Amino acid sequence: MEYLKAAALKVEQQALENPGLGIPVDPDVADYMGAFFSEEDLADVIEGGADEEI
Repeated sequence: MEYLKAAALKVEQQALENPGLGIPVDPDVADYMGAFFSEEDLADVIEGGADEEI
């Protein structure tokens, strides 16, 4: 878990320093950062049951 947190912070830092630059991210790190949604998450959004906007 510490690896994911450290990698996510590094990606965030790179993105802030170079906003126009695409940064390749390991799928596990991207998932940790919330890049992927489950079918259940999407169903909540469609039905209006999610607490936060996507």
